[in-house]
This record gives sequence, C-alpha cells and structure tokens, in this order.
Amino acid sequence: MNRIRTYTVSLTAITMCLAVASVPAENTEQRRQGAHVHGMAHMTLAAEGDKVLIELTSPAASLIGFERAPRTDDERATLALAKENLEAGDAMIRLNIEAGCRLETAEIDAEFADAGQGRKAEHAHEHDADHGEDGHADFVVRYSFACDRPEALGSAALGIFSGFPALERVLFQYVTAEGQGGAELTPRAPVVTFVPL
Repeated sequence: MNRIRTYTVSLTAITMCLAVASVPAENTEQRRQGAHVHGMAHMTLAAEGDKVLIELTSPAASLIGFERAPRTDDERATLALAKENLEAGDAMIRLNIEAGCRLETAEIDAEFADAGQGRKAEHAHEHDADHGEDGHADFVVRYSFACDRPEALGSAALGIFSGFPALERVLFQYVTAEGQGGAELTPRAPVVTFVPL
C-alpha cells in the first residue's frame, strides 16, 4: 500500500535540523570525507512537540548497488524494492515504543528514480561522463512521525541495516527537547540513546 508522499516542515523544525548539522561528529575525519562515501549514510532526527522529522542521505550505491538510471529489468526491480523498503519508515528506524510514535509520511528523492527517464537519462549520464562529471547519485529520504508521548522519546534503533547490507555505518545526529548529540551506528551497534549534552 502506498503512503501519502507529502512532507511539510515548520520553520522551527528546519532551524532544529540546521542546528543538528552543527553538532560535532565523534570523528571529525568522517565529516571531512563529505556526504558521499559508499557504505556510509547520514541521518538527522529533529523532535518538535509531538512531531519527529528524520532525514536520511545515502549514496545510491550503498542502497541499490549502482548510481545511474537503471538499465535492466533486474536493476529496475532492485530500485523498486529499495523504494518500497524505504517507504516503510517505521521499519527503517524504530523509535522507542514508550513514545507511541507512528509514521505519517515518507518521501524519497533519488535523482534517477523516475522510470520515465529511460534513454534520455542514459544519454545525459554518458554526456556527463565525457565531461568528467563524477556521476554520484544520492537518495534523500524524509520521514515524519507523530508521537502520542513525545516526552518518552529516548532512543532509536536502525532497521535499515537489515534491508541494505552494503550499508556499513550511519552517522546519526539528533535534536530533541532534552538536548542534542550524535553517534556512529553500525549493524552490530544499531541503537542510539538520546541523552542531553
């Protein structure tokens, strides 16, 4: 079943997300590597009132194994399955049950995800390659949750590692009513506890 794909953000939430970007990462070398590192994704969480907004940014290669418009039926099927999995935001990131949060919206942006691009996109990719473009493509996924007891929001567990085995780590940053922080999450350590700084 398809979920509604609209996404609205308040000015305060945008400010909170920008504040998250200024939180120092545990390893400054990772921040210098840039956003596009295969096997690594970035996730931010901003909680405001009863809303929790989450944004995931990942290289396409980490999620689907390629960074161009799909060319074969198998690649199109891989892309469709990845989108279907990502739309199930409450399976990709599980907020602690005491907060009573439920997924309201999921929005997926991938530069080549439009099946209508076909040959035109392929030609553009070849043209870009001829001119030295790196051809990197990212997925940006935005989730909005509503929580019955936002004051109980205390942790999150990433289920995304199960569906996307090429993803090795997620640099996670958060802002909640209790404070802000960050962590590096991996398949062996997929849980972050929100603690005030």
